[in-house]
Amino acid sequence: MMKLKTALLIASLLPLVGCIPTIKKQWDVQPVQGSVIDAETGQPVAGATVISRNNPSLIATSDSEGRFVIEEQTHVGVHLLMAASAMTHQVWQVSHPDYENGIGRTSTFIPPLSRKLSTPLIPLFQQLPDSPEGCPDFGYLMRLGEWKRHHDQDMRFVETEDCVNPEAQEALYELWFAEHEDG
Repeated sequence: MMKLKTALLIASLLPLVGCIPTIKKQWDVQPVQGSVIDAETGQPVAGATVISRNNPSLIATSDSEGRFVIEEQTHVGVHLLMAASAMTHQVWQVSHPDYENGIGRTSTFIPPLSRKLSTPLIPLFQQLPDSPEGCPDFGYLMRLGEWKRHHDQDMRFVETEDCVNPEAQEALYELWFAEHEDG
């Protein structure tokens, strides 16, 4: 009887702290249907390996059209719904023997209580500038920022936790977030 009273007390107090218990479907992995292209030609890149840095069990290979798919994974269970939410990010490492490594990023709200398909476009480059110490993705992100501007692509900055070099971070931010000089 005491356990029942305690459970009822906790359940009645949760709404006061902004959490409501509910049984819902939750997405453990959001679906991704992306494309890998050659940055110079715009042609699809077949055979590129796309792997999650956060969860290496999430892996795909691009097909003859450069497309890759990460299947969604869900479960139904008891979850606490919160009044507020936040964003979480997934960083994707892309490799191919004919190109330098690239990266992409997808984002989703947490808690992930609805399906959100991500469709990243990940261009690969033949050559990249050297990356300074403490920022291993610098060369790719600099080329990607230039490519994004040149091709007028609306892409989000791929921020990674791997870049701990303040000067490199500043150079990336200047390129990615500078106002267009065209007017």
